[in-house]
Amino acid sequence: MNVTSVDDEVTDSRAVARNAYTSEGTLFLPALTLLGIVLPFTFFAWIDRYLYYLRPVELVPTYGTAWLLLSVPALLVTAVGALVVHVLARYQLLRARRALRFLLLWVCWGAAIATVGFCSVAWLRSFGLLGLMQVRLELSSATGLVGVSMSLALPLVAWHKTRRAIERLKPTAVCFTLIGALSALSLPFFGWSSDATSAPPPPPVVLAPSSHPKPHILLVTIDALAAEHMSTYGAARRTTPYIDALAGGAMVFDRAYANANFTTPGVSSILTGTRPWTHRALQLPTWPLRSVREKSLPAVLQEVGYQTGYVATNPVAGATKNGLRQYFSFAASDRVPAPLGCHDQLSEILRYHCAVSQLAPIVFIEWLREKTLGAISSRDNDQWHPAEATSAALNWLNHVNKQQPVFLWLHLLPPHAPYAAPKPWLGRFSASSIGRRSSDSELAGQYLMRGSALTRVQALEARYDEAVQYVDYSVGAFLASALRILGPDTVVVISADHGESFAHGYGSHGGPALYDSIIHIPLIIKLPFETRPFRTAALAQQIDIAPTLAALAGVVPPSSWEGRSLLAAWDAADDGQAAVAPETVFSMNFEQNRRFARLSTGSVAVLEGHWKLVHYMGPIRYPLMPPLHDELYDLSSDPRELHNLAAANPAEVTHLRSLIDAQLALHGGPVQ
Repeated sequence: MNVTSVDDEVTDSRAVARNAYTSEGTLFLPALTLLGIVLPFTFFAWIDRYLYYLRPVELVPTYGTAWLLLSVPALLVTAVGALVVHVLARYQLLRARRALRFLLLWVCWGAAIATVGFCSVAWLRSFGLLGLMQVRLELSSATGLVGVSMSLALPLVAWHKTRRAIERLKPTAVCFTLIGALSALSLPFFGWSSDATSAPPPPPVVLAPSSHPKPHILLVTIDALAAEHMSTYGAARRTTPYIDALAGGAMVFDRAYANANFTTPGVSSILTGTRPWTHRALQLPTWPLRSVREKSLPAVLQEVGYQTGYVATNPVAGATKNGLRQYFSFAASDRVPAPLGCHDQLSEILRYHCAVSQLAPIVFIEWLREKTLGAISSRDNDQWHPAEATSAALNWLNHVNKQQPVFLWLHLLPPHAPYAAPKPWLGRFSASSIGRRSSDSELAGQYLMRGSALTRVQALEARYDEAVQYVDYSVGAFLASALRILGPDTVVVISADHGESFAHGYGSHGGPALYDSIIHIPLIIKLPFETRPFRTAALAQQIDIAPTLAALAGVVPPSSWEGRSLLAAWDAADDGQAAVAPETVFSMNFEQNRRFARLSTGSVAVLEGHWKLVHYMGPIRYPLMPPLHDELYDLSSDPRELHNLAAANPAEVTHLRSLIDAQLALHGGPVQ
């Protein structure tokens, strides 16, 4: 054999081995990029937000949770890539293998550049720079798109330099990937059982003297349901005919208010009988303090023999995510599956799951999944069908022991955005082509709504009303079946976690605004065997629901609860009185205040009689937010809150401010 030919064969074999090694190494690049570059960069950019509601030590299991969740798509991509490479190698499709390798390197490079761009924007926003410059969302998105496009074009013109740059990043990516794996090992030490508290165990529940058996209780909360959009409360459109019928044999509280303006603190106030400044579930992914959870309504009812169950279609509202799972013997939630997004049931083993669901890579993957499913799915705006929740609830009621009292909490997502309802409700209140698909039926949130055309806002408000009628139908069907199962000795409560705004240049909910459209909610209570209609103009609030239900169950409410029983409203109605004893209502938003710190940044509304004061505190920052000043409204003459009377009534402002200051002195200090 010729020596030259031998050398050529050796060279060829080495080249083949090197190419195989390089191809196989390239397969791991997406996983290394995701777990070793994208995750650590975006996590570090988000740390400031995490520290608003997590203690520093909790960053370790939070990072571990994010690593664990993202490792699933990372391994999936690697496995699919390996399968493709195997097939290409089997059929000796060398050009296709090179194209695949180029594609993977190109995607990894684009992901790294996009991550740097996103983190730069996030860091600027954390210092308030973008808020001060009032940069429009469309402009920043377009700029980011141009930057990423230019970066993606770089490998096409400088392939070898791009490849070498990626190779240099490999050791760093491997290091951060291993750090993520190690942080995931901390998860068993940060479960719900590790939520330590220095407070002593809660005292035993005290039963009130009563000769009546405990009634069954059905608590139905409807997400983002504003009272002003219900025909029960005088809306022009007949949006709630089934709830109207229920109200014909129940007590309707015309002036019921949420204690917060978005889901987590609102639901927490309903279930714990405490306001947000007490339970401290101030941000969307958070949960009430353990000392508050231990004395919650489901905990109290469970202790006195109630069979407790819940079904929630909004994972943020779920009892598991909010640390209350142990007080429910039955749970069925996440009727709308989101594998990487906030997942109520998964929160039982991954406590920080909903916190990491806000990270950019997880948000992007979930967005990609939803768009893909939307393109191939035959479902038409019914992804949030309440029947998927009510069927699970009715199935449990059918099998539960009716000889023991039952407490069932049902939380339904519609009419929360996206507003588009399925047929036949879709189009009932507007023939507009706007907002007929879920992907096109969300309102620009908060002050960003100022950039929306009036025609779009009006069309989406009609879609919202259609969604209200949609969920009303489901609530009516559910209650008819549930009452047949449980019998007439059943309490029914219908309420909401918050409302929804389409006015004041302010969209949706959350943020600093506390307009009545956001915090004026329905509260309808039907007592056992009651058939007469009642209405009361007495002020009520979410924290009154737990004491009312406790009183009906014959339980003395824990002293830590801040609400009162509303049963006096029936006594007042029977006696022909105009109202029950007056109550002061507080509603608030402290999502930009650190959870465990002194409450100094946010907004608080206080209602007393016909007056309402909204007080703004600290350096609040939201996109396109105008300067904020305290607002005083006379709701008896100005129910739409169009005229700020603060300057003309300084004495009333001073009085109402003193009520807020007194409560903050009691509840607004740091949490140890």
